[in-house]
Amino acid sequence: MLTQEEVVRQLEDFILAEHNLLSVGNIPFEHHGKIEKGYPYIRASNASLLNAFQVVEGALGKPLNEAQFLEIGCGIGTKCELARQTGMSATGVDLLAEYVALARRVYPLCSFVHANALELDYCTFDIVYYHVPFFGDELVRELEQRLLQQLPLGSMLIVTRISDWLVGMLQAPQQNDRFQQISTNVDLGRLKLLRKISGAFSISC
Repeated sequence: MLTQEEVVRQLEDFILAEHNLLSVGNIPFEHHGKIEKGYPYIRASNASLLNAFQVVEGALGKPLNEAQFLEIGCGIGTKCELARQTGMSATGVDLLAEYVALARRVYPLCSFVHANALELDYCTFDIVYYHVPFFGDELVRELEQRLLQQLPLGSMLIVTRISDWLVGMLQAPQQNDRFQQISTNVDLGRLKLLRKISGAFSISC
């Protein structure tokens, strides 16, 4: 018997295939005068993200129906729709214009933007989710630093990958007065849940 996760993935595959987007390769983009690479749409667990939303609701300091959600590397937009169905205002951003156009058709109640996440303004978002948007630790670190600089205090990151730089910052003893560990018994799978406080992030595991 197919699980709900498998049913959703089959539907996504069908929609992507119908629009010749099932086998998209790595996505080149220009950044600081160089050609970098972004990943194509890579599916991650919907169940783990829904579990993370439960934890976020208790840590965010506001109800989810007042929260602004953003997915970086949204692809077809399924995670944005999950966020919208929990009550959040949901926005997705992607490097590939074809993904954005398709997401707007499939999930018209969400907002989708064709943009480079390394140049986006994050000042209005409460929750940012991403899986593996870029090749290379340096680009992931640049994204993290931009998020650290721009996200409001108390905002949350839900991610599967963090840079060695952020790992070191979270583990540094001198940073202990700037973040706290958010303990949870909820199964988050590969997801890491981070909360920005005083210019740092707290981490849930």
